[in-house]
Amino acid sequence: MFLIGLTILLTTSFLGSRLKGLSLSMLGGLGMLLLLLLLRTPPAEPPVQIILCIAAVVSAVGAIEAAGGLHYLVQVAEALIRKHPNRIIYLSPLVTYLLTFLAGTNHIAYSILPIIAEVSKEVGIRPERPLSLAVVAALHGALASPISSIMVILAGFLSGTGITIATICKLIIPSTLFGLCIATFVVGQLKQSLPDAAQCLTPDVDPLHVAEKSARPFPKATRKVKLSLGCFLLGSLWIVLTDAIKGLLPSWEIAGTKVFLPTSSILPLVMLATAALIMILCRIPTHRMITGKAFTAGIQGMFSLLGIAWLSSTFVEGNKQTLLHCIGEHLSAPWQFSLILLGMSAIMGSSAATIKAIFPLGIALAIPPKVLLASVAAVNGVFIIPVYPTMLAAIHLDTTGTTHIGKYLFNHSFMLPGLLSILGAVGMGFILIHTLIPG
Repeated sequence: MFLIGLTILLTTSFLGSRLKGLSLSMLGGLGMLLLLLLLRTPPAEPPVQIILCIAAVVSAVGAIEAAGGLHYLVQVAEALIRKHPNRIIYLSPLVTYLLTFLAGTNHIAYSILPIIAEVSKEVGIRPERPLSLAVVAALHGALASPISSIMVILAGFLSGTGITIATICKLIIPSTLFGLCIATFVVGQLKQSLPDAAQCLTPDVDPLHVAEKSARPFPKATRKVKLSLGCFLLGSLWIVLTDAIKGLLPSWEIAGTKVFLPTSSILPLVMLATAALIMILCRIPTHRMITGKAFTAGIQGMFSLLGIAWLSSTFVEGNKQTLLHCIGEHLSAPWQFSLILLGMSAIMGSSAATIKAIFPLGIALAIPPKVLLASVAAVNGVFIIPVYPTMLAAIHLDTTGTTHIGKYLFNHSFMLPGLLSILGAVGMGFILIHTLIPG
């Protein structure tokens, strides 16, 4: 029964990732139905709170995009990369990390990947190097963002242990950046020039045209852009502060007892309020908010998570004892929990769904919460099976063919930087927990 359920989970996850878009959600629903009808597995609770948080964040991001804020950030990123094209290997992961950190989703990487591919070809650097690093950086930036769906789920599991979003950010941000630096350093030592065959596929580049692009000044922010980004940053800061300082939480009295608003409700409320303020202050029509690329990608990601997260949680809950026995027998050391997260994220193709499904196992195994937190960067192992959307986009954008999926599937362009970044991030996470979370 366990093997049948695992086959259903693997098949739906793989097909959903390959078909992209809303396919993951619909196939997740089909997998749920198969588990219920064939195996009589009781359904887990649907991820309603997570969906609510993602919807609120997507509305705020949609408002920023309609106000021109996202376009401005991408313009700044492009200007920085074009100003120092020969350092693109080192700039592309940093710029992509910052973009996804601010937006709360790695889908914004679609807007910067074409620029990275174009500039790389212009200066004769094989696009594989900066593109692979940028894709990995987007995963880590979204994980570290205080407004991402991953952070919502993670904070929900750790809220009862006294670990706040502020503490989570203080650990995840430096650890993911450290892991990314290690990956960038190693990739920077590899061969950078385009192969002869790829140079034949690349049209001749006019040096004057390249110089003209690199000489472009940094864009100036309009009033709308400043207002939208300012509101968004203030909203993000408010979420972190209210989670860290209980006195800032709204409260009321019931029968003489002071009751505080649950911290899980803060993010959706603040993000919806942020979207409303941006819409009013910047005078944005609502139809412009829902037609943007970031809004559309966010909605697709939200529905995809609904299906696969519900399916994976149901599978884990229905086979909890079997999984606990296998893990307890073969992966008993607490640090080895990161290996479980790495493997399951590769199977599920979603960092958020992996935390939702696997963290309950870690809690049931009595793994200390700080160890769970130190291991969390391993959920970005979605690159192991090369079907993740940003990976496929990077491969498509590289017309030189250097960014590729190997003959044996796993020997692809993203494997080395991805594994190095996770190894560095998890290692730094275990170092930082002793200073941030003593005891």
